[in-house]
Amino acid sequence: MKKLWEKNGSQNITAENYCFSRNTELDNNLIFQDALGSIAHAQMLSEIGILTHDEFVKLKKCLLEIIQLAKSSKFSVEKNDEDVHTKIEQYLTEKLGESGKKIHTGRSRNDQILLDLRLYTKEKLLKIATQTLCIIDTFINFAQKYEFVPMPGYTHMQKAMPSSVGMWGSSFAESLIDDLFFLKTAYEINDQSPLGSGAAYGVTLPIDRELTAKLLGFAKVQNNSLYAQVSRGKSHLIVAQALSQIMLTFSRFAQDILLFSTQEFDFFKIDSSFCTGSSIMPQKKNLDLAEMIRARSFAVLSYSQMIATIISSLPSGYNADFGETKFPLMESINITLSTIDVLNIFIPIIKPNEKKLIDACTPEIYATHQAYILVKQGMPFRNAYKQVGQSLNQLKNFDPKKMLRISKHVGGTGNLGISNLKKIYVKNLNWWKLKQYKFTVAISELMKGQLYE
Repeated sequence: MKKLWEKNGSQNITAENYCFSRNTELDNNLIFQDALGSIAHAQMLSEIGILTHDEFVKLKKCLLEIIQLAKSSKFSVEKNDEDVHTKIEQYLTEKLGESGKKIHTGRSRNDQILLDLRLYTKEKLLKIATQTLCIIDTFINFAQKYEFVPMPGYTHMQKAMPSSVGMWGSSFAESLIDDLFFLKTAYEINDQSPLGSGAAYGVTLPIDRELTAKLLGFAKVQNNSLYAQVSRGKSHLIVAQALSQIMLTFSRFAQDILLFSTQEFDFFKIDSSFCTGSSIMPQKKNLDLAEMIRARSFAVLSYSQMIATIISSLPSGYNADFGETKFPLMESINITLSTIDVLNIFIPIIKPNEKKLIDACTPEIYATHQAYILVKQGMPFRNAYKQVGQSLNQLKNFDPKKMLRISKHVGGTGNLGISNLKKIYVKNLNWWKLKQYKFTVAISELMKGQLYE
């Protein structure tokens, strides 16, 4: 297929493959978004007189047809198509002739791909947030159910002080709530329409950028045309960094569950359907799932660093280097989504081994509590600390369950604030539901006649 930019001659095939061979596969994820952007752009062009109303109606019908063909795997970007923008424009031109040739008026492939990725990312972030909220809810319920099941707390990988399964579980809920705060910021930065910024410097036509932003469900127009283009890698980096935070929480959970489910600890029981075996050792039950979550967390971190490195020395204006941020962005999204999906079915099957947990609460974890008993009797803490430290072999055991209720300050084992966590969860859920609703309504209205799911 002839390239949109080709005039005389063609590009060296080896150079073309080096630059764009991976682009085809990635662009097949953007057909829906590119078609949506073209519908909004065509409607705007009809409003300013570049297209007639009849031309717009035919273009929209053809673009909706592309969306349906893509859903049924009958429309795809092939290697010789160069990219999704060329594929769709050529299809429109073949079907509609001169009207198809008008669709690119007032835009560049630079703002097209940036728009496609913004729409793609927006949809994925809404899904990630919704599913992460499901995990938060699961952790909150888990923490409430096992709020007063004793568990040793560790520092420096050594037994330290009394903790609980509830404290352990709710720590992940609170961590993910913080992660969602970061994700909100990434979502809002992404939720700006770059359409109309052109190659990076706008166009000399009276285009209506506010209209296309509204039609596509964006919160606002990204104002400066130059910054819209150079923000491409930066916005991808911000998203990848937000996803890294979520994956870091998952990594800690994976590491904990790997450690605490070993035979040496046996704090938690894992359903065997989530384990693999060994080809040589008949007794093995390997929790590969947690190991892969841990590894893929590092992969998302590395993709974040990859994006940062690519964009770190670029000058103002569009640079082809931006194209190399598409893969790490999409992979970060895919890994995070797949990890969330599997955790939503894995976390609920984890069962605490209460006897093992209580047995592990040996006298030394109450050493600090013993010092506090002396403090309450009037002894300075440092003196109490030394006295207990010099008689560790005489430490008495305490009732593990009763001990948990003694620490009643905010965030202590006897006051985890689970009811407040539930309120924060609901507030977050409502925020993301509203964002999803507004986006769904805008896209459904743009498509008219075809339901956006």
